[in-house]
This record gives sequence, C-alpha cells and structure tokens, in this order.
Amino acid sequence: MQSPKQYIDIKDRQADLDFINEETWRAELGLRAIAFMYDDHSEDENSYDNILVLKDNIKYRLFSASHQYLVFLREMYHSEAYLQKMYKENPRYIDAFPLGNPFFDKVELELSSIFDNIIFQITSLFDYLSHIVCYMIFKNKSNTLYWTKLAKASRGQNNDLTNTVVKKVIDLVDRRFVGKLYDYRSRLLHHKRDQHHFGGKTTLGDFVFHLSFIPSDIALKHFNLINNDIEPGKKVTLTYLSSWLIKRTFIEIEVILDVLAIEIQKDSNFYSNI
Repeated sequence: MQSPKQYIDIKDRQADLDFINEETWRAELGLRAIAFMYDDHSEDENSYDNILVLKDNIKYRLFSASHQYLVFLREMYHSEAYLQKMYKENPRYIDAFPLGNPFFDKVELELSSIFDNIIFQITSLFDYLSHIVCYMIFKNKSNTLYWTKLAKASRGQNNDLTNTVVKKVIDLVDRRFVGKLYDYRSRLLHHKRDQHHFGGKTTLGDFVFHLSFIPSDIALKHFNLINNDIEPGKKVTLTYLSSWLIKRTFIEIEVILDVLAIEIQKDSNFYSNI
C-alpha cells in the first residue's frame, strides 16, 4: 500500500460533485446560447433545428459524464464500507495476500470501469462539438467532421476549414487535451484496459478505510496537462483525475464557444433576419 501523503485527492467529494453539476448546467447554457446566436445571425434557414439536435447530443454527453462521476463517488463510498466490513470480520486478511489482494483487485476493477466510462462520454462529446464547429464554419453544411478529422484539417491546407482563427483554436485544444484524450480512449478500446493502483489508507485499530486509487503511469502520461494545475512533485488520485478531466472539458468547450461567438458576429445577417 503506497503512502497517501504525496497524492492530491478530492477532500470534499460532495462539494466537488456540486461544482461539476453547476458547471455542467453552465456549459449547457453556453451551448444553447451559441445555437440561438447562430440562428439569429446566419442565413441558414435550417440552422435552428439542425444546431439544436447537435446541442442536445452534447448536452446528453455532458450530463452522462457528470453522472458517471456521481457513480464513481458512490462506488468509492460503497467500496470503503465493503473493505471496512471485510477486514473487521477477517482481520487476518490484512497480511494474507502477498501476491495480490483479491478484495483490492475487485474494487480497482469496478472503479476503473467507471473511470473508462467518463473517458468514453467526454470523448464522444467532442465529436458532437466538432460537428457543430463544422456546421457553423463550413459553407457545405452537410460536410461535418468528427473531431480527429477536424483536428487534422486544422493543420492542413486546401480543405473546408479556411477560417484561420478557428483553425488555431482547434489545433491548440487538440494538442493540449483532446488529441491525448482520443489516444487514451483508442488504447482502451483496441489494445488493453488500463490498470490503476491501490493507494488507500486504513487505521488498523478499527479498519476505517479511505480509498485512494492511483492512476497508471500511462494515464498520467496522456494527461500530463494536469501537472500545470497541481503542486510540483505531487501526484493525483484517480478520483482527482476523473474530476479534472470533466472540469478540463468545460474549459475547452468554453474556449471553442468563445471563438465561434466572435466568428458568427463577424459575418452577421442579424438585421436581415429580423
């Protein structure tokens, strides 16, 4: 069992969940606002219906990711209670498994599967967001791209992504976060699952558990952007990483919506539409 002192964890789980829920609604309002803004300023007669369909898909993924974080925290509480009960009833188990503790392995498997679901939801979200970017920026409204192709277009020439400002923003967001998110998801889907490490602590007198699973080195390598947000020399728990991924998603959504809002108003047909 690794020492928990060097790791940054979520101290108040309920407060963190409440914050993520609030930011989820804030992101949804931002998406709704950009959809209405595009409808107000665009010549596209079908924009209202088409953009709102895409917006609703993003909304679904946003709330799904937030809900998966709720499930993750619930499972943490459940697992702590499970281990506490197990070790109170069987104190000898604390040193009985030198080659791997099956109870810790069970908990790791359950929590890792929920963490993977968070990855899947927010990655899918960026595909829908990519479709919105394409719909608003491309002349051909039927030619929308998934994120990976949009990111490639942002670094290429002779394609439908001709807006220089949007290209720079898409490239930036992809290089620092979303591209690595897709790489990690691809590994989970096509190579092997990622196994994280138990780093919890317990008071031996009463076997009170506080679980802290530690992300794998592979996960930390993919999401090394998190090092900009934490104290040097520290590492994070899987709970902290789960929370950070969702919060980082909010940041990247806002960056993209901000540039879309500027570009929509540059080529406005607002008064004609009125």
